[in-house]
Amino acid sequence: MALQVIQVHLVTIIISIISLVFSLKETKASTAKPGCPETCGNLAIVYPFGIGEGCYLDKRFEITCNNSSNPHPVLRLDQKKEAEVLDMSLEHVRITDWTSPLCYANNALEGKSYAQFTLAPPMEPFSYSHTENKLIGIGCDIFAYIGDFHSTNSSIKNFISGCVSVCNGQGWSWIDTSYSCSGIGCCQTTFPNDLPNFYVRVGNMSIWQEARDWSSNQCGIVLIAENNFSGFHQFDISFSNQNMKYFYPAVLKWEIGNKSCHETQKRGDYACGRNSRCVNSKKGSGYRCLCNPGYRGNPYLPDGCIEILIKKKLLISFAQS
Repeated sequence: MALQVIQVHLVTIIISIISLVFSLKETKASTAKPGCPETCGNLAIVYPFGIGEGCYLDKRFEITCNNSSNPHPVLRLDQKKEAEVLDMSLEHVRITDWTSPLCYANNALEGKSYAQFTLAPPMEPFSYSHTENKLIGIGCDIFAYIGDFHSTNSSIKNFISGCVSVCNGQGWSWIDTSYSCSGIGCCQTTFPNDLPNFYVRVGNMSIWQEARDWSSNQCGIVLIAENNFSGFHQFDISFSNQNMKYFYPAVLKWEIGNKSCHETQKRGDYACGRNSRCVNSKKGSGYRCLCNPGYRGNPYLPDGCIEILIKKKLLISFAQS
């Protein structure tokens, strides 16, 4: 009897050791390409992103590590714009985005009471995630909306999402709203799909007769920020601050290329590794890689998907011995 108790204890200890070994292995498994930098500052690099030649899938996924006293990764979004990377995963990359006040008073000579600009998130694999972000409009008696950049129809059907922010006839300040962005001085809403290319418009809807005389009512701000963003109080929308830049976090969704799984698998640049499967993008072009059931890891690495059943089989084997 005593011998059986000792055996049970030994099996329990062995199982615990195996579990610990596998846990440590899983925890320390690199998500970067082998032989390449695994981190920049405190951020782990996730392939197909990479630092240095040969460490990323293509130039669109190149990360530059700022070698300052506070190193941080930077992603080039297009030919003119770069953004600090705050976090990255196998589906999203969280960045520091920025915006400035849009002053529709500048368009008064053209007979317009609105300002319009386009937001084109970086090259093709990226789009603003509709599940992780919200549209925010800040200003007095303004409308703010997103329109389909590729639509040739100027009717309301090309509007994707929008919201309205009103004020009372006496003016407005953030003290009135406690930074809640609930429709008084600030409005927010969701949008129905990921946004690769689109335009944003903000304008004066002047529900008060004297509204056009307010200096604070000549401008507004529209931004796409992550869902839990609440730093509304940082924005100053006065006409004199129209060149001011305000920074905030936003989330981009990324995918591979602009071809379907079927098309890409015929070529030599298929990005999914072993023990993974390909999933077509819902937006009609591009694809994602996922580890097969029973596997876990980075499906974009050649051997990035590791079988988690091995651990279970070893545990069962020792438990039965």
